[in-house]
Amino acid sequence: MLRRTGLLAAATALLVPAVAGTATADAKTRAPLVRSFAPKHVFVGESLSIRGRHFRRGVYKNTVAFKRRGAKVVLVRVKKGTSKLLKVELPKRLEKVLLVRNGTPVPTPLQVRVMSSRFGKRYTRRAKSPIVGPEKPPAPPKPKEADPKGDCDGDGQINKIDTDDDNDLLTDTLEKSHNLDGCKADTDGDGVEDGYEYQSARDLNDDEHENGNEYVPYPEKRPYPNALDGTDGATDHDGDDLNLLEEYQLWKVTLANGAPRTLSALGYSAGEQYSVNVRQGGSGLRVPTLPAGAYDKQNAFLSWASGAGYLNIGLSDVGGTFSMSDYSDVADWWQPRGTFEIRDIDRVGGPAGPEVTYYDDDRTGVLSDDERDEDADGLSNWAETRGCMTKPYWDELYDKETPYYLSYSGTQLDDPDTDGDGIRDGADDQDHDDVPNLMECSRVLASGLLNPDSPGLNDAPAGRPWKGFVNPFNPCLPHVKSRTCKRIIPMDDAWAPFNPKDEYYLIKN
Repeated sequence: MLRRTGLLAAATALLVPAVAGTATADAKTRAPLVRSFAPKHVFVGESLSIRGRHFRRGVYKNTVAFKRRGAKVVLVRVKKGTSKLLKVELPKRLEKVLLVRNGTPVPTPLQVRVMSSRFGKRYTRRAKSPIVGPEKPPAPPKPKEADPKGDCDGDGQINKIDTDDDNDLLTDTLEKSHNLDGCKADTDGDGVEDGYEYQSARDLNDDEHENGNEYVPYPEKRPYPNALDGTDGATDHDGDDLNLLEEYQLWKVTLANGAPRTLSALGYSAGEQYSVNVRQGGSGLRVPTLPAGAYDKQNAFLSWASGAGYLNIGLSDVGGTFSMSDYSDVADWWQPRGTFEIRDIDRVGGPAGPEVTYYDDDRTGVLSDDERDEDADGLSNWAETRGCMTKPYWDELYDKETPYYLSYSGTQLDDPDTDGDGIRDGADDQDHDDVPNLMECSRVLASGLLNPDSPGLNDAPAGRPWKGFVNPFNPCLPHVKSRTCKRIIPMDDAWAPFNPKDEYYLIKN
């Protein structure tokens, strides 16, 4: 028995190095094969386990390639691995290949390929690849108990008696239950009050598919927007092209204009595209109720424009008619001008059709939060944050036109008179070409064409007239004879419409 045991032990001892040698040889001659990942959802800064075959055993013997279509491949060396298991730490630079929405990296499927002695034959299929998210923000410190004898919000009522110590519209008891700081109105420091984020999360989570729809509870396990996430201020949670911080700014404008400071029916909610709505009896569904045709902010702008002399304005023109061929009817800026209503964007004799409610982009007759104009300056919220009053809008939408050599500032979302000259932004003229910002916000409306394949607003002929080539960041568009369009054009570095390399060089000659 002892002799037999000794022989088995000796045989085992001989087999071990032989097997190990075979595995090592396989790793050197065969391409690595990836079989699975754990966890499937992982974040930058965390560790990703990769199981498979034919990896190289040892320190810094393997490299993992992460790929997303349209982005550069990122290579990450594996500190330590075995022939069947790699554990790779995801570095911060991996965020460069993640998809970006509203300026914030979002979880993205990344295909993986391992290089050991050889490169893996192919990347993993997208459906089987790990989903990598950006680095998680550090967890906020556990809030301290407020001093019972102190006064966090300075309202003259000590904390022991005050039920809302920091005046963020959440009770101290509620804040404590959600690990929020009862003595700090903005726990995560992102510039948005806790109460606003809390209510916006409730609005976003309030589903419409429940039969007999009622308000659902706060999504405690995953609040969105999140009063404990200091990085979500730039995120557009509800899809109305306004991010959390912008909607909070607009809500504060409503408070400054007399709206009650309450979390009930936020004037602008980061969880609703149409914050002005009512619930239908019976179904409980939310129905938008802010009409585009009788919008009080637009009426306020027109009333101001009438009193200030900016409702009917003088434009360099000849009788207000189109010239489809060339610039022959462009008058010098000191010549007599035609008179047009500021909403007569195509200059054919009075506002008509979509010009009357130009801010109602989708023509539904009711206004979403981005279509509204809370500061009543004649420009929609979207126009001032993502649209025509931002230079990137023109640079990206008309990338075949060389920008003007000077840079002009855009307008502010919550300030009706951004430059402080007493003229509301829609009637103001930031490039000083004597065409107000409002009239330079849309080439579609300015050209009189809803789209290239159909007749225009007032049956304008096919084609695009020179007056349709507006641009609030270029004083030479549409008027090459405006009082601020540079008189001497450089031959080697011209801008629209003088650059022969541009698609619309002198509006196609």
